[in-house]
Amino acid sequence: MSVQIYYFSGTGNSLHVAQELKRRVPNTNLVPIISALKKDQIVTEAEIVGMVFPIHAHTFPLVVKEFLQKVDFQFSSYIFALSTRLCAEKVFSDMNKILKRKGRTLDASFAVETPINYIPLFSVPTQEEVKKLELELQKRLDEIQPIITNKQTRYEKTGLLVALLAHTIFRVNTFLFQKTRYFGLEKAFYADDKCIGCGTCQEICLSNKINLVDKKPIWNDDIDCTFCFACISYCPVQAIQAKRKRTTKKGRYHHPAISAKDIAMQKQ
Repeated sequence: MSVQIYYFSGTGNSLHVAQELKRRVPNTNLVPIISALKKDQIVTEAEIVGMVFPIHAHTFPLVVKEFLQKVDFQFSSYIFALSTRLCAEKVFSDMNKILKRKGRTLDASFAVETPINYIPLFSVPTQEEVKKLELELQKRLDEIQPIITNKQTRYEKTGLLVALLAHTIFRVNTFLFQKTRYFGLEKAFYADDKCIGCGTCQEICLSNKINLVDKKPIWNDDIDCTFCFACISYCPVQAIQAKRKRTTKKGRYHHPAISAKDIAMQKQ
C-alpha cells in the first residue's frame, strides 16, 4: 500500500500534521502542493492520497483549489482531506464539487485544531495553549490513523448551527475575503525599522512575491499572495507588519518544530 500526502503550510501547523501522519501511516510520502503545482500535469499513482491544509476565510486555500483542479486521481482508490482548523462540512462539500467533475469524491474528511495564526485579527496563542492543543492533536491523529490505513469512509460532522452559519455568514465572508484579496491585505505588508535585511522573508515566501531591494523587502503587486503568513510569522526580528492591522502590538506564532527552511523547501 502506497500513501501520498499533499500539504500546504505557511506557519508550520499543516506540515507538522502531515509529518505526524507520515510517522503513523506506513509507506507515506509527503509532497508540497506548491512544488506539485509547478508541473504541467499532476498524476499520483498512490493507492491512498491525502491533502492537509489550513483554513483560509472559512474554506480551503486557493492554492489547494488550483491543485484539485489539476491533479489526476485515476490510480487512487482512497482520497481524504484534513484541515488544520476546525471547520464546517461545507469546506469538504466544496472540495467535492471539484472532485465530482473528475468522477470522484472524498472518501474521508477530518478537521483538527491547531494554534490560530491569523495575526491581523487574533492574538497569538500562549505556550500553555500550544502545548494543550498539541496533546489533543496527538490523540486525534491516533484516532485518524486506522481510519486512513483501513481506508474507511468517515466524514467530519458539525452541528446544525455551524452548518447554518456555513451556508450564510461564512459563505458571504469567503466571497468577500477572496473578492477583495482579504480587504487589500496583500498590499498592506511592509518591513519596519527593525528589519536587518536577512532575506528570510524572500526565501520563505511561497508565492515568490517578495524581493530584497537595498536590503529591504518589496512585495511585488503583480504576483498574488497565498496569504500563508510565513513572512510575518518567521521574521526573526518581527519587522514585518500589516498596515492598519495593529500587528506592531502583537506577537508572532509559527509551529515550534517547523523551521523557516522547512517552509521554504515547499518551493523546491
